[in-house]
Amino acid sequence: MRRRFISAACAVAILALGASACAAMDRVSIHLKWFHSAQFAGLYAAEANGFFAREGLEVEFVDGPALDDVLIDLSEGAYDFVLADPTRHLSLASRGITNVAVAAVFQIDPAVIFSLEESGIRRAEDLLGKRVMFYPTSLIVPAVLGRVGLTLEDIETVPASYDLSDLYSGACDAWSGYYTSEVRLAREDGYDVNVIYPTDYGVHLYGDVLIARRDLVATDPDLVQRVVFALIEGWRWTLGHVEEAAELPLAWDPTLDVEEQRRTLMASLPFVHVGRAPLCAMLDEQWSSMAATMIELGLLPMSFDPSDVYTLDFVRPPDRSRP
Repeated sequence: MRRRFISAACAVAILALGASACAAMDRVSIHLKWFHSAQFAGLYAAEANGFFAREGLEVEFVDGPALDDVLIDLSEGAYDFVLADPTRHLSLASRGITNVAVAAVFQIDPAVIFSLEESGIRRAEDLLGKRVMFYPTSLIVPAVLGRVGLTLEDIETVPASYDLSDLYSGACDAWSGYYTSEVRLAREDGYDVNVIYPTDYGVHLYGDVLIARRDLVATDPDLVQRVVFALIEGWRWTLGHVEEAAELPLAWDPTLDVEEQRRTLMASLPFVHVGRAPLCAMLDEQWSSMAATMIELGLLPMSFDPSDVYTLDFVRPPDRSRP
């Protein structure tokens, strides 16, 4: 589903940059990680407040799951940027699909393992012999188990489901899902839940990483910098205008419920703004840690070096503060 707001972008550009701005606008496409929602509030804020236009950018958002095929399409020029899972990016890089990560929106991946309070599952060790639901592409469960000396053979895996009633009914004992959605929904349904955070076990992953085409990074780094700068400004605005930001996704999908979007955004903010790092920042050691975790699980070859598939250049820009 593609939606354009060219006239709005041009209107903002005319106000900010003068009547000749539209002719000079660079068109950029960004494929989202999922369907339109407050998960991408910073991008919507950058568009709605003219931050993209101020950078001379006319942006198209493409929604839908950012699976392997989308990242392959990115490398072939179908998009300029994709918001995607960094582990998926690393896996494809090991197979020769070498796009470049340029910013990390979610400083902590919101994927966790959770269970009903009555299950008594409070630590990773408590998963021994339990029925655990997780998606085959997720590495959270095997990574956390590995940190306490367990493997997937020590649990009973339950086929992936999007229906939380499977947890409520006892069809599974624990669930691997997003704190920002499934954990939140379970609590809103009236259930007390225990949450196992991967970071407590040394599993540190980014979430919603902005990935650019390699040739774009090489040939037009200024454009990449402008996109990242507008993205950071969008999230900075979002942090100070949560109620307004929660309404922005409805411009792209009017069927969304604004209160649901507000709750999603509120649950997301602690993973976006963690306090110890600037918005959208990345660290060499975190990329090394992610790759090491995947190597431990046999998901990357032992010789894999992640240093060629991300760059810190665009999240350490020169001071571009504006009056």
